[in-house]
Amino acid sequence: MGFGAKILASSLATKARAAAMFALPAFLVYLAASPELPAGFSRQVSRTHVEIDGTDFGAFDGVVGIDEVSGSSVNSGQVRRVVLQRDFVTDPSLYLWAKNTMKERSGLKDIHLVMENRDGDEVARYVLKSCQPVSWSVEAAALSSGGFHERIELAVQGVELD
Repeated sequence: MGFGAKILASSLATKARAAAMFALPAFLVYLAASPELPAGFSRQVSRTHVEIDGTDFGAFDGVVGIDEVSGSSVNSGQVRRVVLQRDFVTDPSLYLWAKNTMKERSGLKDIHLVMENRDGDEVARYVLKSCQPVSWSVEAAALSSGGFHERIELAVQGVELD
């Protein structure tokens, strides 16, 4: 291979690397901006709003016990545990609702979970059927995350994808 061919090959390799460096970020920007993502990519749920009897109790950071619901309803006849957790300062606490429900035994309630992505678009809505609080706790947390950490455990008789 002659000297000119080596320079040409080296130049082509450099251009190919440069094109690859710019193609990947451009593709990722395209994916993030597109309203519908291709299979294999999904926008993560960033917050879940809790509604009980039409009252919005604010956003929760974590929901444990809700598995992927493939059909419109999951009701195995067994009571399952669902845990809601969040760091908060100003959102209404579930304390009074849990206290009144456990004290007065006011009956089972349906709880609506509205899951949103980072853009605030609704990505799923679940109905926790016939719920009652099992435990509620609050503890001090880092001020950067809201100052308090609230956790409520619910006994749930069924889950519906609304």
